[in-house]
Amino acid sequence: MKYLCSNCKMFQYDEDKGDKETGLLPGTKVENIPHSWKCPVCGVSKSYLEPLDKKISKEETIKDLTYYRDISREMLTGFCGVYPVCDGDPDHICTGQKYGAPIGLGGAGQAKTFEANYKALQQYRLKMRVIKAHHEPEMSVSIFNKTLDIPIMGAALSGVKSSLKDAIPENDFYWGLLKGAQSSGTIGMVGNTPTSPEDLGVKVIGENLGWGIPFFKPQSQEKLIRLFKMAENLDVVAIGVDLGGAGSTFWVTPEKRVYRKSENELQELVDCTKKPVIFKGIMNPQDALKVLDSGASACYVSNHGGRVLDCGQGVAEVLPEISKEISGKIPILADGTVRTGFDVLKVLALGADVALIGRPLARMSIAGGEKAVKMYFDYVKDDLRRAMILTGCNTLQDAKMNILDKAQFH
Repeated sequence: MKYLCSNCKMFQYDEDKGDKETGLLPGTKVENIPHSWKCPVCGVSKSYLEPLDKKISKEETIKDLTYYRDISREMLTGFCGVYPVCDGDPDHICTGQKYGAPIGLGGAGQAKTFEANYKALQQYRLKMRVIKAHHEPEMSVSIFNKTLDIPIMGAALSGVKSSLKDAIPENDFYWGLLKGAQSSGTIGMVGNTPTSPEDLGVKVIGENLGWGIPFFKPQSQEKLIRLFKMAENLDVVAIGVDLGGAGSTFWVTPEKRVYRKSENELQELVDCTKKPVIFKGIMNPQDALKVLDSGASACYVSNHGGRVLDCGQGVAEVLPEISKEISGKIPILADGTVRTGFDVLKVLALGADVALIGRPLARMSIAGGEKAVKMYFDYVKDDLRRAMILTGCNTLQDAKMNILDKAQFH
């Protein structure tokens, strides 16, 4: 099969012939090309190689991100306005006090934490620097013994029935998130929800040959250990617990309860599996140090998209403090209204090793499944590449606080 580099539109790769210049032997399939490989013309990674002989119908050519955003707007009528900027604005349909009604894709209470996430990240400005020898940005990152093409993952998402107007079956929602991320050279995460079997997400990952990360609400230790064992047997990439889920308004029945977790309980969960363990919902240095002490493999800085605690801090407010305490000791993941590649670069500069995207991928998965999710990842990746070039960042290690300027809240 023949491929064309979609970035430079010049380099062509024929799997039958290989490429002598870059050391690819005849018969080397695209999926077997090393992650370190770069296009000999423009220097981008193999993820930019697209089939030359792919036949695209006229109908398919119009299915861009705008198309899928319009579809999701129609499917989520009354729950989400799919606004040009998803920022927790008080005037948006998803925000404001719901008085017990489903919050959809909005935030808890008046959605002030959702709004704080956006404002906290946007107060940082990127400093432009262009007089420097050109270097194609290196965007790959290694984590959990895997090499990703981009420092971006899909956030842990679930709850189609409760938060997404029951638009599609939960398992289809998971499948779109996982396959879309995988097609983009990264990893997707899925959660669990009280309206579906607790193990549905991890089973879907199992069907995807383990490529994905299941996140579980902080249920009883007995249930979590059972789910951890199942995840390990399905050979998932890693296992996560959403500690912020202790405040979920959906897990309230006697059979579906959530709890805070002690330091000893975190340790017990880490010790019960050989898989990397991630603890999510960390919003202060003290909790981050406890995650580090537990032996966990990653600390996930997040306030659950502002969906559990109202009037809280934004992720970008606390991320630098947390990074100061644990950076270099344990990988740091962070979300918080990450919408573009420019946002990704800011999150990395603030101290994260990997940035995570939530709400936009949820809309893409219900509107177009794998294809739409991949399209969004590609959009963010292109913006990240541009942002790195224009701020003088050749590698992800160059993304430090010195590329940022802090403005005041409006």
